[in-house]
Amino acid sequence: MPRKAVRRLAAAVTIPLLAAPLAACGAGSTGSSAGGAGSYVFVLPQDFQGVDRAKYSSEASKIVGDVMHSRLLELDTSGRADGACAPGVPPKIAASSPLVSSWTETPDGKGIDFTLRDNVKSAAGKVLTSADVQWSIDRIKAIDASAKTLWFTVGGFDPDKTITVKSPTQFTLHLKKRNELAKYTLAGNSGLILDSATAKANAGAGDPWATKYLTDHTADFGPWTLTEFGSQQITFGKNPHYAGQRGDVDKVVLRTVPESSSRIQLVRTGQAAETTGLDYTQLESLRGSGDVNLVSCANPGRDWLGLNAKDPVLGKPEVRRAISLALDRSAIQTAVYRGFAKPAQGGLSQAYGAFGKGDNYRHDAAEAKRLLAQAGVPDGFSFQLSVSNAQPGAYAENLAVLIQQQLKAIGVDMRIKNVPSAVQFKADGLANKLQAFLMAETPAAGNPGYSAWLTLGCDGLQNYTGFCDRKLEGLAADLQAEGFDTPATKAKTAELAGIIADQQAAVYLVDRSTVGVRNKCVTDVPSTGFGNDYTQAKAACSRCPPAARRAAEAALHPRGDVSPSR
Repeated sequence: MPRKAVRRLAAAVTIPLLAAPLAACGAGSTGSSAGGAGSYVFVLPQDFQGVDRAKYSSEASKIVGDVMHSRLLELDTSGRADGACAPGVPPKIAASSPLVSSWTETPDGKGIDFTLRDNVKSAAGKVLTSADVQWSIDRIKAIDASAKTLWFTVGGFDPDKTITVKSPTQFTLHLKKRNELAKYTLAGNSGLILDSATAKANAGAGDPWATKYLTDHTADFGPWTLTEFGSQQITFGKNPHYAGQRGDVDKVVLRTVPESSSRIQLVRTGQAAETTGLDYTQLESLRGSGDVNLVSCANPGRDWLGLNAKDPVLGKPEVRRAISLALDRSAIQTAVYRGFAKPAQGGLSQAYGAFGKGDNYRHDAAEAKRLLAQAGVPDGFSFQLSVSNAQPGAYAENLAVLIQQQLKAIGVDMRIKNVPSAVQFKADGLANKLQAFLMAETPAAGNPGYSAWLTLGCDGLQNYTGFCDRKLEGLAADLQAEGFDTPATKAKTAELAGIIADQQAAVYLVDRSTVGVRNKCVTDVPSTGFGNDYTQAKAACSRCPPAARRAAEAALHPRGDVSPSR
């Protein structure tokens, strides 16, 4: 089968975003300036390394996954006003999806039965069958490490007997035991279902999973298909066979613009529909803007100070509690987060509700000094905090300086070390080599057990502290299996929050929501705190003047910037 033609943008060419009115109506559009019957342009700071789910590695990858959207299950965004987020943590799972006509959990809770919709087609015209689901799962097991963790560790699917195919449109996915997170795994980016026929037709010798092809091509059953690929811009056009609901956007353009001030200008002027990666000072400057909407979505995200549990001083719970009590979280929230976060009040995010007492989250320098004396360090001590702009964000250094100033009041000298490489920061963290660090906790699913396991589970994905508590581990596992909406599970949630608050292995600073930054001409993007559906995006912007459209064409595709189709 011949390869699908994808225009490849030459990496050496820099697209002059600010030199011409590159309206988000985009090249070739006859529609609106930041969406509408034209292009939805999303500007972000990261480059693009490919669109293969198995190679996702950055915030840009999450946005790519939201656009591709070839998932068995969908988060329910119904019942909300246009432009608003679906309420609730966790959000509900929709009863059907563009790929699935119906799904039900088996009576024992250890399986999910699916019936696929008839005649769902990929952009290549291939019909979705149970075999595509089987092949996508096999590919995850073979080469996709992060999706493998989400499916088989977090989601609880059975790695040995994951799927039973009953017919071309019916199958069952099997779990090792009941797990509330299984459905959310299938509704997230790790649940991408591929067009196996197209992928296998483009697999090469030594590449049975078509990794080379799927780096710069799409082969799935979602609403979009990749039409252009470059390290600084990728473009998705419509899958002509997609029969699901759509908004009024013809294409989605993801474009790299490293400078945050440039991204802000592009969104404010309508040359882009949306951006991300802004610090809180910049968000504050946009609050009340006549050009931009700030869309806040409930999410259990938190920022935290990590203290190495194996350190001879920081490993003492009394010392960690003292550090927590020395912090004035209200001052931190005001100075760094500018009203876009809430001071942490307990061991779990307030998005889950009020669980446990928050005594160790108050500001009490006198009690902090007493605890240091009790721990055998009455005159204080010193330690090193490692900081990376990748975690929790561009504001990490300002946050570190403020914490440093507050800890001086109890005699603790915190030295700040900048780690320029995000890769090195992560590697040292996973090896428990960092004495202390700042991190963001951004769980992929809204479950208190998952949040606790992610950061503090003995083998948690973000456990950089080396902390391990078997009681916490058991409670977290129970809540991941059972949810937290019954009296019994609420009691377990309160107990879990109490352990975290008492041990302070993660010193939580603030609870954050997800904030979307969109031009006001974007009237709706169905959203939750865990992702967005750009398929149904709507915009009501003015039409592009012909001169602006010609300038956009010229800026997007200057002579010689696109290599021949491959």
